[in-house]
Amino acid sequence: MDGRRAAAAENAAWCALVAGGGRRGPRAWTSASRTPEFYPDAVTLDPAATAADVLPFVDASAGCSVKDSFAALDLPGFSVLFVATWIACGPGIAEPGWRRVTEHAFPADASVAVLSCGPAQVVAHRGDDVVGLSNFSGPARAWPGAVAAVASAFPGVPVVGYEHGDALQVALDHGAEPLGPLRVWVR
Repeated sequence: MDGRRAAAAENAAWCALVAGGGRRGPRAWTSASRTPEFYPDAVTLDPAATAADVLPFVDASAGCSVKDSFAALDLPGFSVLFVATWIACGPGIAEPGWRRVTEHAFPADASVAVLSCGPAQVVAHRGDDVVGLSNFSGPARAWPGAVAAVASAFPGVPVVGYEHGDALQVALDHGAEPLGPLRVWVR
């Protein structure tokens, strides 16, 4: 599986876990009910996905959001909320002080690790082929340690994620490799 497909599949699995279910079709994961704030109602899994693979399976009313994992969809009535880049994060640089946080707002599941070091925090989710790094917060200098903490939480599995804007530049400055664009659409 190529890096972007693996990242999209992991992200869809993460969204399904946070949303408490959903439907995984051949080209998209979708949720018939609205997902929690900041999580999409659908994630495409294949660059050939179309609006027909997504819209019949979501509540497409105002507020619906779709993660277009390959920046390839045409969604009439939606507008692009932001464009981001899938990234392969590399091994990071181990820093002392990173630890698992046991009390957090994310699902309690063996595939999830919430990690913290001082003011920095990151969430890791183990997918089938990769570990997704998300919800990083903290100073830019903490990024390499966050990546290493995620890699340490799930050893031997590539670490991927997506970023945009200044956060993307921080990741790239610390060795992340771009895998390709994605778009998040909103109605």
